[in-house]
Amino acid sequence: MSTASTPPAPRRHSLLSGAWAWLLATINDINRPAWLYLPVLGFLPMTFGSTATFFWFGACIYVGLVFLARRITWVWPPTTAFACLVALGYFAVTIISPLAFANPVAGWMDVGTALHFLTVVMLIGTLVQTPKVDVFALFLNGIRAACIVALGHALVQVFLFGHPRATAGMANAIPFGDTAMMSAGLAMVGFQRLSRPMRVFALAAFASGIAATLLSQTRGALVALPLVVLVVTVHLWPMIRRRLWQAGLVAAVLVAALFVFAVQMKVPQRIDQVRAALEAEDIIRHRDASTAHRVILWSYGLDVFLDNPVIGVGSQNAVEEVRRRAAADGYRVPPYRHLHNEFISTAVGRGVIGLIVLLALLAAPIIIAVESARDERRADRVAFAILLSGSYALFGLTNLLFSHDQTNTVFVACYLILAAAAHQSRVGLTRFERPFLGVPPRG
Repeated sequence: MSTASTPPAPRRHSLLSGAWAWLLATINDINRPAWLYLPVLGFLPMTFGSTATFFWFGACIYVGLVFLARRITWVWPPTTAFACLVALGYFAVTIISPLAFANPVAGWMDVGTALHFLTVVMLIGTLVQTPKVDVFALFLNGIRAACIVALGHALVQVFLFGHPRATAGMANAIPFGDTAMMSAGLAMVGFQRLSRPMRVFALAAFASGIAATLLSQTRGALVALPLVVLVVTVHLWPMIRRRLWQAGLVAAVLVAALFVFAVQMKVPQRIDQVRAALEAEDIIRHRDASTAHRVILWSYGLDVFLDNPVIGVGSQNAVEEVRRRAAADGYRVPPYRHLHNEFISTAVGRGVIGLIVLLALLAAPIIIAVESARDERRADRVAFAILLSGSYALFGLTNLLFSHDQTNTVFVACYLILAAAAHQSRVGLTRFERPFLGVPPRG
């Protein structure tokens, strides 16, 4: 009686062969890196600042290599055409400055910052080829984790090291506060479909994002707080209405905790300073020099725009032209890099053409979300888009948005995810699975 032979055991990988096999598998199946990349993309900007920008362009290099290996192809589906054209249009307008105006080297630097809007097209084309990956859910989980970690970082900065304003991983307090406020709202998107532990995670992220904003004392971010609260309330209203007393109790606890925190951080005093400065007859003499400088930049910026309305004076020349006119009337302001208002900076630097493209870019997320499929997650996409576009529009009233690598990375990452999620909805992708992420067995 013969016995069946035992099959040989699979050969085990060495460290180097395992790493090489994992790399090859990651190139061969684009679902693998996308599943890992997206939550990290949501996590990095608020926690490690410009590191997220390097991560973004690193992903572009990786995608280029995978494309050269012919594991993915160049695609331009109708479902993503609008998003891609708007991004490319914004990038194209930035090229006017170095080509048409003096000081072209500085203008090319402005174009370099806008490279996000060129490369986002290739990343959108990549994500539409990842049918296993729920891009929306993964990205939101990364944002939720970022809110909590960033608050911890901010607390250490303020209470341990004595920083007057928290910056966490970003260059200064303004982009950090803005991003924290918007991320707080994004953390609540899709809350009604989360499991109970994930709901606790989302609520903790929501409170952490707002608390981190208070630690940054960023006024533009505080202006966006009513929008965040309104969008989250409307988005979750069916759930709130069913559990009214529970939602009211949670809201009361959050509001009370954040109010005590805000008083501790002297946020009301900062708001009073701004109000008093705006009511002063001669704002330049008021003690709040930051507000005074903004009003001067905006006033003279409007004059420059009216004199050069079509294509402006060039982004690289906008600040100096405004400061020159203000100095002629006796007003001295520091040599800022921008005019502390995205709309005025764009109008002065790029004229009506640039302003139209900027408004199109801010409106595009809402249009993309509204035009997506009417499935059970459409409300999530619309809330996400309103928070993104609305928050950036409000932030742009007091700060520059798209000539700063960190705020660029945040916006374009959200834009990427929304475009890919809308595509998935329109082609009927509703079931996702985690791709195999381990080292493939050795043959």
